[in-house]
Amino acid sequence: MAAIRRRPWLIPCIAACLVLTVAGCTLMAPAESPAAQQGAADRLAHDRRYAAAAQAYAALARNDGAAALRALRRMAVPTLSDEAEEYWWLRGRAEFLVDNPAAGVNAYVERERWLGSPAAVRASRGELFARIRAAAARGDSFAAPPNASPVVAGWLALGPVALELDRNPMRVSAALAAWRAHFPMHPADETVQSAAQAQLRAITQFPNQIALLLPLSGPAEGVGTAVRDGFISAYFEQDAASRPRVKIYDVAAQPVAAAYAQAIADGADFIVGPLTKGAVAALAPLAGRVPVLALNFLGATVATPPNFYQFALYPEDEAKIVARRVVADGRMRGIAIVPQGEWGQRVAGAFSAELSRLGGAVLDLQRYDAAQIDFTDIIESALQIHEVKGEPATHRADAAFIFIAASPSTARLIVPQLKFQYAGDIPVYAMPDSFAADPHANSDIDGLRFADMPWMISPDPVTAGIRDAVRAAWPAGTARRDRLYAFGFDAYRLVPTLRSHYFSGGAEIAGMTGRLRLDDRNRIRRGLDWAKIEDGVPQPLAPQPVAPQPLAPQPAVPQLPGR
Repeated sequence: MAAIRRRPWLIPCIAACLVLTVAGCTLMAPAESPAAQQGAADRLAHDRRYAAAAQAYAALARNDGAAALRALRRMAVPTLSDEAEEYWWLRGRAEFLVDNPAAGVNAYVERERWLGSPAAVRASRGELFARIRAAAARGDSFAAPPNASPVVAGWLALGPVALELDRNPMRVSAALAAWRAHFPMHPADETVQSAAQAQLRAITQFPNQIALLLPLSGPAEGVGTAVRDGFISAYFEQDAASRPRVKIYDVAAQPVAAAYAQAIADGADFIVGPLTKGAVAALAPLAGRVPVLALNFLGATVATPPNFYQFALYPEDEAKIVARRVVADGRMRGIAIVPQGEWGQRVAGAFSAELSRLGGAVLDLQRYDAAQIDFTDIIESALQIHEVKGEPATHRADAAFIFIAASPSTARLIVPQLKFQYAGDIPVYAMPDSFAADPHANSDIDGLRFADMPWMISPDPVTAGIRDAVRAAWPAGTARRDRLYAFGFDAYRLVPTLRSHYFSGGAEIAGMTGRLRLDDRNRIRRGLDWAKIEDGVPQPLAPQPVAPQPLAPQPAVPQLPGR
């Protein structure tokens, strides 16, 4: 079976040939002696195991854990070391894919019995912990079965620890200490300590003093205040003894150049902000003395100064993420419905360009007025609705998806009208802007698939706990500013991550606004989670392989923050 792992392209050929071989064995003449009969039986059993393993590999290549488990159940558990370790490896991967961490952990623990070297055991434990972290981020249950061994129970108890490590590493030391006290001498200890220490190094390299430059008066006061409150929420998550000093400057009350000069004079050794595109552009030529994390993107033609990082909630990136998901779901052609105006033009252009780059096409682009409530004409035109008296209405057959860019209130108008116009069978995809947490109102958009940040849709208890604490501390307008609080929270987390060069080599962190990485222009790029509305509530959708995110610069438009 090891040969299959080294040559995955053989999987379909092997599976087909071995199925035919096994089927053909039943037509062979009986062996002439008991020894020959036993040899033929052994060969048949081996061939069946090989065929089942090939089918399991093929299923795992499709991320189909259920099919892999069905294939593995058709074979007896091997007793030879090479075959047994590979069997339990396949079994563990499949169990994690079907959201069964308890069975997945058990399989990896069983696999260790068949591994031939300490290095192989260490590698297997590292892989197991990575799968536990991914399962914890999905919100899987880590309850230990009643008959679980202490080793299995200890691995499962790492689920909440892994979640703290990813979502809120500033609190992970306490969680890790509690786990070690409960499971002393656990075989996972070395693996977890190694992973945790790397993460802890990345979040403890704070500067002595941070300057936060935000508009806290004037037209952008509400946006700036929400970002500030999220930033301070992250600050208070950190142990008091290790917190840096933070000084806040209102760049709406003074020019950004004056605020920057004052921050340097006050002893800042890291700048976070400013927030608006104009302020970021004004700061860029002055930067260089200390690192800066600007909370918006520079224009496409502006050279990035040294030590100048950029972080934004960029709608073009979100539109491209939706395009990649559409293609990953096998839906290459469809229609788009976007608002009139500059924002809708940017979103439509980014979505269409990315879809075209991946081989798809927008068949029809419709634009609506922001005050519009009746979308009948747009829907009938885009979908070519055809009604014949006495017969069911039909729509164009070449549209495999509908992409909408809309506010929550507008999405709650468009989606029901699509269903009314006989288009309920076409999947509808949307950007984060279309969702706001309201189970009662969201029943109107059941079936909507959308990308969003973990802060908005993650079911995990760490994210929920921080989100609830922020809402309790700042109840006025929190829901309306939710994504900005998360933006500020992640801005604080990024400070030590950038100072420690943690992103070198393509590393990511699991932020509240998404999976964060650094591109070659010092821009923070986000990967989003996916959900589908069911009974008014977002239910997580499994991640799917998508095309690599392009890093080309995008056109700049003066908006807040990134929008």
